[in-house]
Amino acid sequence: RSCVRFGLSLSVMGAKSLCALTVFALFVGNVVRGQAGDGETLAGYTFISDVTDRANIELDVEAIETKNDARDFTGAKDMYENGGNSFKPDGSGGSIARTCASLSLQAESKMAGEPTYELYKSYFGSSTYAHEFVIEALGETGMFAGTDGAFRSECATKGVQYQILWMYIIHELEDALSDCLRDDPDDNDGGVLAVDEGWAFYTGVSVGESGEGIGKMPYTLAENRASDFGTLLGGKSSVNANLLTLWKKMSNAVSTLSCSSMRSDINEVVRLMSIPLYQGAIRYAYRADPNSGFGGGAKEWGEGWAFVYALLPLMNAANSGHAEFIKEQFDPSSADAPVKAGYSKVIDRLYAVAGSQGISGFDIGTLNDLDGGGGNSGGLSGGAIAGIVIGCLILLALLVAGALFFMRRRQSQKHIDDLNKSFDGQQSADAVYP
Repeated sequence: RSCVRFGLSLSVMGAKSLCALTVFALFVGNVVRGQAGDGETLAGYTFISDVTDRANIELDVEAIETKNDARDFTGAKDMYENGGNSFKPDGSGGSIARTCASLSLQAESKMAGEPTYELYKSYFGSSTYAHEFVIEALGETGMFAGTDGAFRSECATKGVQYQILWMYIIHELEDALSDCLRDDPDDNDGGVLAVDEGWAFYTGVSVGESGEGIGKMPYTLAENRASDFGTLLGGKSSVNANLLTLWKKMSNAVSTLSCSSMRSDINEVVRLMSIPLYQGAIRYAYRADPNSGFGGGAKEWGEGWAFVYALLPLMNAANSGHAEFIKEQFDPSSADAPVKAGYSKVIDRLYAVAGSQGISGFDIGTLNDLDGGGGNSGGLSGGAIAGIVIGCLILLALLVAGALFFMRRRQSQKHIDDLNKSFDGQQSADAVYP
């Protein structure tokens, strides 16, 4: 009966714990999403103006990713082109959807003359290069004709995140500088500050006040890659920590119309925001290589191509030879893809070209799951690594079991010794008092 009561007690406790965890999960899921209103904070940055509607475009990105992952490319295209979560004034007292597609399609009218945009437009030969990348991935056309669904899915989602939104974030800072130089810092839809808009597009709404939430925007990419490359600073991405400092500085500069240093600040933002892209390219150079310890795959190849494509203009400006070599290792139309030269050669060039851009090896860090080889290096396979881990766990279990057995034997022997002493004492007493 005691055993039954104990089992029932555990069952009740388990049910209560499960209920509590479920409630907690629902609570967290509902409160992590933040607001980007005047005086509110996202990821450590406090807004001066209300730009929640800008941050809400992350919900479109999330829906696009979900549909792409399910290979619902038609649904993903609809969300990409029509949106549904972020809105802006239509000029007549109403509102219209702000869409991910529009951020690229309207680039020339908004970004002409901005240095980073002009570099990208010149390299790709199109003002809508990012839109074309996404649409071709969604429709299996152009460079994506005949490619695997997993490859297309990764490219379509990451094209939105790290080409379209990445560039638009930089545009908002360029716009903030322009507003500041004209002594009109709130010359934007709704009278908001462009520097606030930039942070809203960078973080999205899911990261919460302190940045602990998991989102779909470049902020979360920086956090994830920092964990992979050992570049955390006080538990946070060093990239995000430095960007937060810069954003606060630029917010103050715009608010006080003291914008003399903003050009150099924006250049530093571009440098910092490039670091997670390089980390992503390095990670997937390793994972996409069929001869690496990871073993390759269409998904990994697609992720690698998305990151490399997002970096190509910057890499080409720094070292065109390295840029072309890296491109050929991922381009779906290349006979050298995926990563036929071996990941170590690709990674070496990624570090080198990043260095030419002012990004050091210390800035990027070292990928923590490299197998120590390169290409046909014969590094440990995923199965071998798994076998080693399982073997270590079994050994640990045996050691624990042995220790417990030894402790129990000692306790049993001590109990027997105590009984013997008690028995001997009783015999002595009987001898003294017959």
